[in-house]
Amino acid sequence: MTALDTLVPGPVLRSPELARLSPVGGKWLVENRFTPLRFTAFRVLENSGIVCGVYLITDEEDRVRWLGQACRNDDLVQRLANHHRKPTRRAVFASVRILHLIDHTPQQALNAIEGRCADLLKLREQMGRRRWPSSEGWLEAVT
Repeated sequence: MTALDTLVPGPVLRSPELARLSPVGGKWLVENRFTPLRFTAFRVLENSGIVCGVYLITDEEDRVRWLGQACRNDDLVQRLANHHRKPTRRAVFASVRILHLIDHTPQQALNAIEGRCADLLKLREQMGRRRWPSSEGWLEAVT
């Protein structure tokens, strides 16, 4: 079992934390989809047009379990399907929320946005060996 399979729970996701994430996408933001969608219902997103974005997955207690990104060659539904295929993740993932970004958001900006989300949620301090991109240059990447 790898460190990623242990799925250390992160902080409980509350409205103030979501509010801080709202502006993180900057000029690349299409919309925030912060109303929780049941993780097992992720296939309803197949016709949503979301190719690029940052997604946040929580468990039944609304603790953050995963923060990731999807872009172009590995769109959102494919990324979520990859998680769904893993029993350790499927067992604890309950809801997904999405920061929908413009399809051709540059990788550097996408990394900075994901990193900024991790920083604002204090995931680096709380979720053990999980790693996220640096948020260095975030402001310049999104304005």
